[in-house]
Amino acid sequence: MAVLLVLLALGIQVALSIPLAIANLVIELGMHRAAPHLERQPILIGCVNVMAFGGAIALGLWLNRLGFRRAFPSWRISNQQTLGVAVSLIGAAVLLSEADNAFRSVMPPPRFIINLMKEVLLSEENVASRVWLLVIIAPITEELLFRGIILRGLLSRHRPATAVVITAILFAVLHLNPWQFLSALFLGIVLGWFYVRSGSVAICILGHAIYNSTVVIFPVLPWNIPGMTPSSDLTIVEFQPWWLDLAGLVMLVMGLWIFRRSTPPAPPIITENSAEASSGSSVG
Repeated sequence: MAVLLVLLALGIQVALSIPLAIANLVIELGMHRAAPHLERQPILIGCVNVMAFGGAIALGLWLNRLGFRRAFPSWRISNQQTLGVAVSLIGAAVLLSEADNAFRSVMPPPRFIINLMKEVLLSEENVASRVWLLVIIAPITEELLFRGIILRGLLSRHRPATAVVITAILFAVLHLNPWQFLSALFLGIVLGWFYVRSGSVAICILGHAIYNSTVVIFPVLPWNIPGMTPSSDLTIVEFQPWWLDLAGLVMLVMGLWIFRRSTPPAPPIITENSAEASSGSSVG
């Protein structure tokens, strides 16, 4: 059922992208103008994501016979939890940036992937639209589906570690990009641990937004950090200074420790899911 929800989200995304591709052809061939690449515009991508994930979330709620408030309870986020999430995910962003450098050095991305990353993720223009997509829309829609419905259901049938890893794999696969797979997988595991520990989707949304905000901030930093500040030519691979990698590791470990210390050891979501498992009402 979890795979079905992911496939539904992907299917709706593809279906809604077809009219954008047709519009590109009409503008380029019929009007003899440069194609605007509508499928790469952050605002349009955000609208497509809302509809695609919204459909999958609605189906997940219906299959589980859950209301929105019951499925996504509004747990209070303490200041210490916020600090732990922020410190750990900024550290993770630094480490995953270096992991991305290593992966690209072994397997350079094709030209169309480079162009897509430049326009959607790395462009210094349209920062507001990228904030809309990466910091607002993506964290809310993806976390409601993956941590709020899929992980929630898997926890009723599997051990927490198994449920978290399965959800993280599905989360990484959804991105349909081998050059994002490792980063998305690791991020999914960390966010899944946050959810298992706290039972709060809001914490996962916050963490996802903080992580994605680094993607917006790194390209517009006023100083150049080799390996972190993207260059104009993504085919050239640079590695980060060792001290930056070490700082990222320290921040990741420290942030996870802070979050663990500030979160009760018995999250209510597991107890609730265990009760639901006995009635067989959860997606798993």
